[in-house]
Amino acid sequence: MATNTRTEWYKDNFLISINPSLIQPAAINAAFESDLMYWTKTMDEGELKKMLENSLCFGLYVLPESSSAITGRSSPKQIGLARLITDYVTVAYITDVYVLQEYQGKGLGTWLLSTVDETLRSWKGLRRVCLMSSGNDAWYEKALGVKEFDQGNKSGLKFMTRKGGGSVIED
Repeated sequence: MATNTRTEWYKDNFLISINPSLIQPAAINAAFESDLMYWTKTMDEGELKKMLENSLCFGLYVLPESSSAITGRSSPKQIGLARLITDYVTVAYITDVYVLQEYQGKGLGTWLLSTVDETLRSWKGLRRVCLMSSGNDAWYEKALGVKEFDQGNKSGLKFMTRKGGGSVIED
């Protein structure tokens, strides 16, 4: 993992953390099942855990307002995620970015991406940040400084993909 980067951020009664022990696969799978996450579907628990363990996950949590609200809970409620597939040095692919519907409109998604951006900007050898978007392009451009890859550019670079069996997006 990259060094000299923060691992937790606090804002009001919310927490963003990259601590893997806070990640809640059941909460993520519930989000995957919702219409909010139209690009994915629920996953087998073992496969989901493997995916999360092999990613850099920025979990978004709501902190309890009182000590009584924490009773019986081992960690705060997970309400969002930004997942990076990365080697922690040269490349990062951002995926599965969401904030649960009832917490939207509070700037939490923008804050979540700002923590991702802060982390990525600390990686001195970073070559490229990638993501796929269908409608939030301007938001990603503003929050992360990404732009649409021009396949007709002079460098001759092409971004190539192949759809796998887990894809729910139609061609």
